[in-house]
Amino acid sequence: MFNRTDEIKKSDSFRFLLYFSLVCLTFFAFLYLFGLVPDSLKDNTAKYPQKKAEESLASIGFVPTRIVIEKIGVDSLVYNPESSDIKTLNKYIAYGAVRYPSSGLIGKGNMFLFGHSADIYSVVNNPAFKTFNGISGLERGDKIKVFSNDKAYVYRVMSVTLVGADKAFVEFGGTENKLTISTCNTFGAKEERNVVEAIYIGVDGSI
Repeated sequence: MFNRTDEIKKSDSFRFLLYFSLVCLTFFAFLYLFGLVPDSLKDNTAKYPQKKAEESLASIGFVPTRIVIEKIGVDSLVYNPESSDIKTLNKYIAYGAVRYPSSGLIGKGNMFLFGHSADIYSVVNNPAFKTFNGISGLERGDKIKVFSNDKAYVYRVMSVTLVGADKAFVEFGGTENKLTISTCNTFGAKEERNVVEAIYIGVDGSI
């Protein structure tokens, strides 16, 4: 049997909850406007977007923007193309060091960088053709710095080898955080390459 009294009670309860919510929101807005809301109740994402972005990036690694190897005079920008098409990679290698798209990032996985190198007696018009000149002179224990937008990170050389192109395959899997550098005249060319492997140490200045 339809009960009019029950319907009125439900309607009154709904109106009470609605008014109560509006009062609470108005009161909170008033406190926020005058800076009286405790920090614990605020969403700090808007106030500290850079901090939140850094925390997010820290879980996946940092994008490299520059590499410096003081011992052999290497100082180059690092480019990060999205495509692994050989034509695209060859275009970027003409500007400096290139990070292979599907490889790791700074401090996360195996980051693979490659670039040109030329004989020290070669005369070239484009400095990028000498990006990794002298890399064969690195030794175990030497340090390599890789920069993100605002920090420098250090890798320590573990090995330096000269291999044929058919043996220069780089494995991107695994959990080890390291850097692999390979030099070549043209990406994909069947030539010998110097390959350097270095282990991730940490942020520069903290070690």
